[in-house]
Amino acid sequence: MATSAVGSSSSGLGTVTFSGMASGLPPDLVDKLVEAQKTRLKSFQRDQQFFTDQQAAISELKTKIVALKTKSEALQDPTAWAPHTVSTSDDSLVTLTADSTAQSANHSVVVTQLASYNTAVMNTGVLSRSAAVDASGTGTFTFDYNGSINSTPDSTVSYSVNISATATIDDIAADINALDFGSTSAGVSASVLYDGSAYRLVLTAKDSGTVRGSLPVGVPPDGSPRLSNFGGSLNTAQPFTISTPTDAQLTIDGIAVISPSNQVSDALTGVTLNLKATTGVAGVNVTIANDKSALKTTLNEFVDSFNAIIDYVNLHKENTLSGDSLSRSVISQMRGVLNTKTQTTANAELSPFSTLSAMGLRTDQKTGKISFDGTSLDKALSTNFNSVTKLFTTQHTTSTDTFNEGLAHRMADLVTSLTSSSSGAITGRMDGLQARLDRLEKSISSENTRLDKVRELLTRKFSNLEQMITKMNSASGSMLSSIQKLGN
Repeated sequence: MATSAVGSSSSGLGTVTFSGMASGLPPDLVDKLVEAQKTRLKSFQRDQQFFTDQQAAISELKTKIVALKTKSEALQDPTAWAPHTVSTSDDSLVTLTADSTAQSANHSVVVTQLASYNTAVMNTGVLSRSAAVDASGTGTFTFDYNGSINSTPDSTVSYSVNISATATIDDIAADINALDFGSTSAGVSASVLYDGSAYRLVLTAKDSGTVRGSLPVGVPPDGSPRLSNFGGSLNTAQPFTISTPTDAQLTIDGIAVISPSNQVSDALTGVTLNLKATTGVAGVNVTIANDKSALKTTLNEFVDSFNAIIDYVNLHKENTLSGDSLSRSVISQMRGVLNTKTQTTANAELSPFSTLSAMGLRTDQKTGKISFDGTSLDKALSTNFNSVTKLFTTQHTTSTDTFNEGLAHRMADLVTSLTSSSSGAITGRMDGLQARLDRLEKSISSENTRLDKVRELLTRKFSNLEQMITKMNSASGSMLSSIQKLGN
């Protein structure tokens, strides 16, 4: 007697097989029949993979476009176009720094006198550094200061510190240093000087020079600090020796300059001269030069960022970006920005350079990538530095201006427009792809549900068929056995 059994069955897309098929049909017949109906499902899945890959490609494209915006914004500020190199013929005498407002030039600097600080030094001092200077604990030390902390020239402010019964000369110095002068660069600093036999209190003004006119800057203006009830080992009659501060005196290109500080920052625009020593009549030569090397690096970073977008689109135009109009539109708009002429007014082009092509930018006809002709760029930076700067940095000054802004502003504005979360083309494309993926997900889910039902129906039908054939075979076997018995 022939027998059959259902080997396995499952919902979803699992495998269904029958072992010992009484019908003689293939045991994987249900799988094959279900597989034959997967055409729509596979189509949905192919579309799902394609649009998922395209969504990832557009996202990466957006990342590269935003990087171009960052490079563009770095070129918007005129200060980014004014890096400088500085040098001096003898940096042991004079050094210098320059900010973006400095002008490229050479200068001759002769330093005849350095700025100095006003000091007050105790004449006699105390014999013991660890001994209390006023055992009574009722002493005060008062000094005057008329330096840069005061808003009124030549005005004087008095400061006092109390002296405890155990206070040493170091304690007094520490208390003075703890006073609030309103600024770390103003007021006085206190220290203790040991001359080999006694310890002396030293007060030094933090601001140098004679900026307060005829009165010394620092302490004290009247020639001696006021000592009140200063007993113990420190005699109240002890005077202080006052040093008179000096201003720095120098000439720059033969022009006399006086500075209260050895950091001269207001003589040359954007330049700070650091005076270290007098120079003698020969002086030193200082040079401020436009740093073309640093600027070319910044420009090439902009070019590299632009080309990274071109490379990415070229690499994927035959696969994930195949047929995608957005990537082609982005490239077209970027080129439009490069080729648009910068203007100074609505009807006036910037001269002599209004586009990058005029200063050596070239486009490879095969790849579409851009690059600078080094010779042309060097010449432009050497002969028309300000014009090159304005080509990138020119900006509208009022809301009604309609002229073409500088390239750095136009490129950044384009990227902002493309990536806007509310109206950007890239955002719209990503939203459109996500909508298609959402619809495909629903279609795939519905198709899987349909296939599950098909599988369930086929499995039930073939199970019933097997059971029916099995019963028929069993009945046939019984009849045959009965006939054989009759024949015996």
